[in-house]
Amino acid sequence: MAQWQVPQYNNQREANNFAGGLNSGTPVFDLTDNESSEEYGFDTDQFPALSVRKGRTTYGSTGSAQTNLLANFKDTHMVRAVGTALQYDNAGVWTAITGTFADVDWDATNFNGKLIMTNGTDNVKVWNGSALSDLNAVSAPKGKYITNDTVRVWIAKDDILYYSAYLAETDWTTAENSGSVQYYTERGGFITGLKNFANHICVFKKDSFAEIFGKDYFSFKLIENSNDIGCVSHKTIQEVGDTLFWLGQTDVYAYKGGKPVKIGQKIRKQLNSINQAQISKCWGGTDGIRYYLGLVTGANTQPDTLCIYDPRYGTWRVHSISGTFRYATYFGGAFYVGDSAGLTYKMNDGTTDAGTAISWAVTSKAFNEGMPEAEKEYFEMHLQVYLPTGSTMTVAVSTDDDSATFTTVQTLTAASDTQSVNIIVPLDTVPLANWLRYKLSGTGPATIYNVERYFRVQPVQI
Repeated sequence: MAQWQVPQYNNQREANNFAGGLNSGTPVFDLTDNESSEEYGFDTDQFPALSVRKGRTTYGSTGSAQTNLLANFKDTHMVRAVGTALQYDNAGVWTAITGTFADVDWDATNFNGKLIMTNGTDNVKVWNGSALSDLNAVSAPKGKYITNDTVRVWIAKDDILYYSAYLAETDWTTAENSGSVQYYTERGGFITGLKNFANHICVFKKDSFAEIFGKDYFSFKLIENSNDIGCVSHKTIQEVGDTLFWLGQTDVYAYKGGKPVKIGQKIRKQLNSINQAQISKCWGGTDGIRYYLGLVTGANTQPDTLCIYDPRYGTWRVHSISGTFRYATYFGGAFYVGDSAGLTYKMNDGTTDAGTAISWAVTSKAFNEGMPEAEKEYFEMHLQVYLPTGSTMTVAVSTDDDSATFTTVQTLTAASDTQSVNIIVPLDTVPLANWLRYKLSGTGPATIYNVERYFRVQPVQI
């Protein structure tokens, strides 16, 4: 004869916040309580609380064509390439630099008080703050990628790495001073990225990674670091503090020396959705603290998803799932990006996206309360949130483990609901369930400190 097994405690309370960040690479049952399964619209400014990200403001007028470069000229001003034009930032006004150039991606580096720019098609260019000229129209290699150490400029063209003479960025021919190194790998392929980091030159192909050590012509050594870790877009290579980050073929890497470390598993869903035909458009940036990674996903042809990795906490957040940013630079203590329409934005500025309210959403794991065999009667949620006037928040729940179907149980508007208090959300319309997920979504600033679930565990037949 069947018997009822009655749990020891009938009325129970459990709580979670979202301090663990996004984890889209793990099944929703196996997440930690404080991880989200899906999200967008957040940063880590109020960690461990979950806070809606800061906004952005437009910086100057549009360039009327896609951004192909955004770089800083020392600490003086920014320079951008938009379509076939180059422009510099004249106290917030984008001013034309004379000339017409290939409508392709550029790379740039500061050396000897000059900004040196290359795109693989035009002659390598030098900007001194007031005039543009060729670096050396005859001998400077028309490579796609450029960097420098303290004494030389390095340019990558195809699978060859060229270096200038000692403290002479215009000299690419002097014997036993300037020269080149071929980066040969068994699978072949061209160089895809170049970066000076920790006193040596890091050089990438899409499926391999090597380093050049030494400071003079007689001591240069190219040493392979990995024959299966590479970089798919030079724009994703970004130094943040003591760490170099970049996007590889299947993962995101962090490098402090030794072997690169994979850090992308918790954004696996986003990485798996990259449009491989457009992967070279993915980009990276920094606000001086965090690593920003822009991805081209689904059928999109421009970067649409912007993720944030915070090295302080080891967490990922999703900044946004809209926008078409293509390049970034950190200038004057601020983070700037350029988009596919030629607009430049100052990021993390204000509480709107250039006047548009910020949309956001976060979805919890599937909670089974440690008893997946027992049905639960969920009767209340308590939300500790800050929701200022003008913001909105919707609470929805799902009793499916991995379904996109959520039922709205309450919508909060800050103009009519008390702010920054414990908000009680009745769940009397939610049916008995073995597990429950919830989604919070809204517009405008908000901070979520804690979410409590109140429920009764039903008897189990054994």
